Amino acid sequence: MDNEDRIIKSFSKYAKSYDRHAALQKTMAERLASMLPEQFPDCVTELGCGTGLFTRHLLARPLRKLILNDIAPGMMDQLQENMTLPKNTELIVGNAGKVEFLSTDLIAANAVFQWFADPRKTLNHLVKYLNSGGLLIFSTFGPETLKEFRETACMESPATLFSHRQWETMIQQAGLTVKESHTEFRKSFFPSTRALIRNLQQIGAAPFPLLKSGGLRKLIRAYDENFSTEQGVYVTWELLYFSAVR
Repeated sequence: MDNEDRIIKSFSKYAKSYDRHAALQKTMAERLASMLPEQFPDCVTELGCGTGLFTRHLLARPLRKLILNDIAPGMMDQLQENMTLPKNTELIVGNAGKVEFLSTDLIAANAVFQWFADPRKTLNHLVKYLNSGGLLIFSTFGPETLKEFRETACMESPATLFSHRQWETMIQQAGLTVKESHTEFRKSFFPSTRALIRNLQQIGAAPFPLLKSGGLRKLIRAYDENFSTEQGVYVTWELLYFSAVR
């Protein structure tokens, strides 16, 4: 099973539990929504729509055409259970880096770009479908994300974590001009390391086996020892937000 298949399987498996545990992704969706243009375009495409955390912000605006995409069929099914979509909505299941889209005025993606195997290639692919003057807005995770956890576990991130500067360079190389960008650091607290791991699994964000049982017990002991506070164990997130125009 390749990485893409693992991501599809993981997110589909945990689609029903996603909204209950994706508190951080909800706050990211709210901030990303604040970057939407006041003059709303006719055609909007959302990549990695998942269960609809960001979609609901789009549906609060007047829309002539809405295109929703996600790689995991289970997430799309859950989205349709969560909300009533207007008749002018088109659903596309597939990898956004390979799917052929209609021309659009706005492409949005909340907490998605880190899952693309080759973000540079994906950006170049997406720009082809963005009309002149169209906007790309997205949020993603920077390299400080889960740093404590990854260093304790001696493991690489299953997601692709580029710095703010690297993302700006890739955006510009794709033929877009950065209009607005932000970096935000947050800490999340959990009752225990087991609760942290369980949360990552329940939002589908741990699509690869973490460790064998012996190594997992060792990781939990080390993490509980080094990153515990009176509020619980903590983990750091680096959140990146971009708005770019073609």
